[in-house]
Amino acid sequence: MDKEEHSVEYAGKKIFFLNPLPPIRNVVIDDLIQCEYEAYAATDRVILRRLVKNFAGCIIFVDIDQVIGEKEWESWIREIMKAGDLTDVRLGIVTANRSDALQNKYVNMLRLPCGYTMIHRDLKLTIAQIVNILNANDAKGRRKYLRASVENESQTMVNFPVGSQFVSGAIRDISTAGFSCSFTEDPNFSKNSLFANVQIKLKHTILNVEAVIFGFRVEGTTRVYVSLFTERLSPDSKIKIRKYIQSNLQARMDSLMGQS
Repeated sequence: MDKEEHSVEYAGKKIFFLNPLPPIRNVVIDDLIQCEYEAYAATDRVILRRLVKNFAGCIIFVDIDQVIGEKEWESWIREIMKAGDLTDVRLGIVTANRSDALQNKYVNMLRLPCGYTMIHRDLKLTIAQIVNILNANDAKGRRKYLRASVENESQTMVNFPVGSQFVSGAIRDISTAGFSCSFTEDPNFSKNSLFANVQIKLKHTILNVEAVIFGFRVEGTTRVYVSLFTERLSPDSKIKIRKYIQSNLQARMDSLMGQS
């Protein structure tokens, strides 16, 4: 196993929905994020074609009902499948078109590894079908939690209660499992220290959580503390953390697409 394959195995695969309709963008992608899949919306097939060569094993669901005709989509899909630098990209279709002929073409003739998913009125059916496809393609790898790097975001911070005051730190990254953070002045937290009523600010969202210090790593002259949430982390807090992660990851991907 080479280094790139090892990275995908542990970090999982990026999932793109190309030209998604509002129900896909606003419901399906959101649900996938809540299930800890790394999913994005993309609107430019030319930029996406250039970008995905940097993401080993990524998955693209193409909405063939949008932007260009189905024949043009077929040509684009065939080009992606033949491209020497995209041999590990996995394609699938999402569509409102219930044509048996189309489904036969993409599933049996082109043999797209991520199949042909029809958009149902009941989006739960669509989501379940997509989740089955993602699991069959090992989309998560060994990763359990979706994580966002949030360094240098001034509106993202943490306050630990120490005595009658709070010690403020800058969050480095966060998932629903925990977060890492650093401080201007090292508070010298001990491993396994338990803190109730920790305040986390994720832009305009404020959470009160319970966390335990797992340990720290040293970066230069700075200690970066790793904290884990306890089992008391509420379902509502998990939803809010994932929504923040989704916004953060999509913004970073949009920036990459703008630079590509």
